[in-house]
Amino acid sequence: MKKLFALLIIIGMMHVSNAQDFRIGLSLAPSISFNKVMSKVDGNFQVQDVKSGGLGYKGGLWADYGFAENYYLHSGIMVHQRNFGSDWGNMNITTVEVPLALKMRSNEVADNIRVLGFFGATLDLNVSAKAGSLVINDQVNKIGSSFIFGAGAEYNVGFGNINLGLSYHLGMTDVMSDANLKIMPRHLSIDFAFYFN
Repeated sequence: MKKLFALLIIIGMMHVSNAQDFRIGLSLAPSISFNKVMSKVDGNFQVQDVKSGGLGYKGGLWADYGFAENYYLHSGIMVHQRNFGSDWGNMNITTVEVPLALKMRSNEVADNIRVLGFFGATLDLNVSAKAGSLVINDQVNKIGSSFIFGAGAEYNVGFGNINLGLSYHLGMTDVMSDANLKIMPRHLSIDFAFYFN
C-alpha cells in the first residue's frame, strides 16, 4: 500500500513538472471595500446606514495550472489590507486570501493579447483586526470565504505575461464573531500581475 501511494505521488509530481503550462506570477491589487453592515434590533438584523467603504491593497503570488487548452486551475496566496468604516470607527483588517478558481483564456484577439475570465471562491484567514487604535482580534472570525469572479486581458512581452483586470469578491461569511453585529465583506480589486515564462 505504501509503495502504491509513493508511486502515485511520483507520477503526480512528474505530471506537474512536465505540464506545458504551469505558471507562477507576482500580483499587486488596490481594492475598494463596500461592506454590508447589519446590527440586531428587536431580535432582527437591520442594515446600518454607515460608511462601510474604504481603500485597501493586496499583494502576493498567483499560480495557474493548465489542464486543457486555454483552461486553468487558478490559485495562489494574497495578503489583503482592508480598510472600512463601522460604528466602532475606521476598521483595519489584514486577511490572507487563498483563491481556487477556474480561469479561461481566449486565443489571441490581437498581437500577443488574450482575453481572460475566471470564477471560483477564496478561503479568507483574518490574521489581525483593529478598530481605530483598538486591537479587536478576539472579536473577528478567523476563517471566512468569498465568491469571486472577474475578467481582464493578458499581454505577452516575450519574457513573461502581463495581466490586468477587475475582480469582484462577494463575502459569504460574517467577519465579526459578535452575535449582535454582522459585517459581510465585499470588495472590488484592480488586479495587476506578471507571470514568468
